[in-house]
Amino acid sequence: MSKTLLITGAAGTIGTTTAQYFLQQGWNVVATARNSDKLGTWAQSPNVAVLSLDVTNEQSVASAVREAERSFGSIDVLLNCAGVGFGGPLEATSTQQFEQHFQTNVFGLARVIRTMLPLFRRQRHGTIINMSSVSGRFGLPFLSPYNAGKFAVEGLSESLRFELRPLGIKVKLIEPGGIRSTFSPVFVRHEAYEPDLSAVIERVRRPDPTLPGPEPVAKLIWRAATDGSQRLRYKAVTKGALAINRILSEELWYRLIQKSFNLKKSK
Repeated sequence: MSKTLLITGAAGTIGTTTAQYFLQQGWNVVATARNSDKLGTWAQSPNVAVLSLDVTNEQSVASAVREAERSFGSIDVLLNCAGVGFGGPLEATSTQQFEQHFQTNVFGLARVIRTMLPLFRRQRHGTIINMSSVSGRFGLPFLSPYNAGKFAVEGLSESLRFELRPLGIKVKLIEPGGIRSTFSPVFVRHEAYEPDLSAVIERVRRPDPTLPGPEPVAKLIWRAATDGSQRLRYKAVTKGALAINRILSEELWYRLIQKSFNLKKSK
């Protein structure tokens, strides 16, 4: 019997690539997105159930999970891939903007997990895979909302696996570095933080042909879903950033990030 993956944010670069990879391995895929019309022709496969799902809406999440179970009978893996990017000086960020960011990247992820858990408990098995980032392990300039969200996902996942492991439910974290994708954070501005702010925005949005595509991340998600281990963290395409962060002193790391983003005003 084929296994089933439910994926949020299936219209994004990583979501689409991962869904296609699992289909190639013979899995069923429940492809969900806030706007399911954005899914490609791959979603027309008979092994795909396309559902609209807004992770910020409780009713939308509950409806999608019920329909997914009806479509394939069970769900083996939940991949929380829905996410948005938001950055800029904290001084220029309103409480509402910060909350909206967390509604998708943190509260939305928790909402989907919470809705899936009764099914996973009844099955006595299931794997939850949360998309994090190297930005969940160290901070980057003018990305405090995004970093805060990814740090929250890391802590939530690490704690949650203690709750769920006795129930036969695994929790995994995927921590990719930079890849070629359509993901582009929205930034707010404040003139007091120029020219460093513009330098960061230019660096983040600049196309980088040297970056790998999303395929290594999709394969790592497959590994996390199928290796049968209790391993928590899976790193992909980090170019040694996590190891360098652990080795360098705080000041040397600061200088390295300063140089990487071409910051001028930093002391």
